[in-house]
Amino acid sequence: MRRYRWLVLLALLGGAGSIRAEAVTNFWFPVGEELVYHAHWGIFHVAESRTVINWTNHDGRDLLVVRIRTRSNAVISTIYPVDDTIETVIDPVTFLPLTFTKTLNEGRYHTDEITTFDHAAGKAYWHNRKKGDRKEFPIEPDTRDIVSLMYYLRREPFTPGQERTFRVMADEKLYDLFIKVVEREVLPSDHYDRIKTVRIEPDAAFEGIFVRKGKLTLWVTEDDRRILAKVMAVIPVANVRIHLAEVRGPGNDRWVKGKGKRP
Repeated sequence: MRRYRWLVLLALLGGAGSIRAEAVTNFWFPVGEELVYHAHWGIFHVAESRTVINWTNHDGRDLLVVRIRTRSNAVISTIYPVDDTIETVIDPVTFLPLTFTKTLNEGRYHTDEITTFDHAAGKAYWHNRKKGDRKEFPIEPDTRDIVSLMYYLRREPFTPGQERTFRVMADEKLYDLFIKVVEREVLPSDHYDRIKTVRIEPDAAFEGIFVRKGKLTLWVTEDDRRILAKVMAVIPVANVRIHLAEVRGPGNDRWVKGKGKRP
């Protein structure tokens, strides 16, 4: 199961100087937004994942932080307990990641890793804080981890027929990530009536959030928020399905007002 752990997530240098949070207001998402997802492995509900983006302060500097926590439910935890936390700290001006932290507790597997980005020097520094291992590797000017990239991609609408390529950091290396926007689809939802989305088929040369052995499909809402509404992975052992259960936080749109129900 660890091989597919990133599927439960789903959806950030120097030189900017000091900046106050209130000075940056033109984001394409509301700061304080919380996305709640439910994950199913085959027919079984196995986990819940919560993704929150908020402000944090480090050495007097206001930065963005995305935290994703995924926990198995009570039944699954008796067999294979999962409690994972992923955190990305982002420069709000460049929207490039400063640090990417991964703390995974899955059955008997445990790890605590942090990657620090130095875009000015073109390097990243990985540290396994549990084992003490360290690694330095080159990065490019616009290198992002997968979490910060997912938020970055929410800036602009997706158009059917569009194809894009990105370089992303995963497993202490840089990989090519290919995204193909296929078509528009309307999804049924128990919480938000019918959701207008665009279907996206990603492909990557690494395992993790985008598996190689199997097919992954994403559905992103076709509105100003461009929220990841559903993930479907068809893999050899079972189908993994992740769907949006609730949107919390600021805002006065259909996602938070009346929990998205039409009057």
